[in-house]
Amino acid sequence: MNRHLVLPIALLIMASAVRSSSQSNHATMPGRSISGAPFRDAPAPIRDVWLRFHASEMCLNLDAVFAFHPKGMEIWCRVKDEKSYQELVSMIEPLRKSYRIELYATHPDRDKKPSVPGNNDTLPSLWNNSELRLYMRDPFSRRWDSIFDDLDGVRAPDPSDVELKRRLSLFGDQVLDWAKKMDKLASDLPALGDAAYGMDAPADTRTRARAVCLDHTREIGKDASRLLENLSHALPRGKNSTSLAQPQNAPVEVAHSPYGRVMSISNQAADLADRVVRFLYPQTHTVNLADLRESSLLDAFKVLQKSVSDFERNAR
Repeated sequence: MNRHLVLPIALLIMASAVRSSSQSNHATMPGRSISGAPFRDAPAPIRDVWLRFHASEMCLNLDAVFAFHPKGMEIWCRVKDEKSYQELVSMIEPLRKSYRIELYATHPDRDKKPSVPGNNDTLPSLWNNSELRLYMRDPFSRRWDSIFDDLDGVRAPDPSDVELKRRLSLFGDQVLDWAKKMDKLASDLPALGDAAYGMDAPADTRTRARAVCLDHTREIGKDASRLLENLSHALPRGKNSTSLAQPQNAPVEVAHSPYGRVMSISNQAADLADRVVRFLYPQTHTVNLADLRESSLLDAFKVLQKSVSDFERNAR
């Protein structure tokens, strides 16, 4: 397993647990603000910092938790990008004269050991996927070997094919990056949705929060599209299949409030991010075809895209 992928996966798992707890608490306490959303009694300049943090997508480079109070706020931050961290410091520095602002930051990458050469083994779930191997092969060799494509699934992969291993590793890294981004955006949506559509949302925050919420859902839709396109190459197809079948039993979305739609998108995106991790790191070290076919992973991405499209249309 690539060591540099272990931490992101752990973060996805922890984020899922925290998100579930937060959503459960909110469901049992109607009318209260979600953790991370600006309370009504938080000063307007403090709420402005929080919105700018999300509007600039700084939230993708900093794992931050905000806690608000009438005299200011506290921020706990895990720094993944030093430039973004310095931007956050610059945002809050002018407010320190008027408000009490505490920033607690950890910089895990400062003590990060350099990567060890030769530690980029291809994930077994990708190496053992004949569909991916066929797609990632040299297109010129694929052209000459096209008559054997149907046998690719039963042929053992060549362990000396360094270029194929490299392409599969890059594929896995890219898919995980998109899943991480989608999961991070999904984890921010409940607080943004609460600030945008909550009953106790400050009026001067609501309009801007709705714009940021819409931007986040659009980005989730883009990541879903990228993941759908890439993961489609891992799905076994029939001999004469030229395109993916449309979902036959896609769930019908029930009309509900804008906040309900935001939460639905958040839940769908978070669940799919978890499923992508399980796709890359299955317990049996092989691709779980049931996860692809039963309640199809690809169909679920299409449903998420439709949810985003419907929300965007209604938001306009």
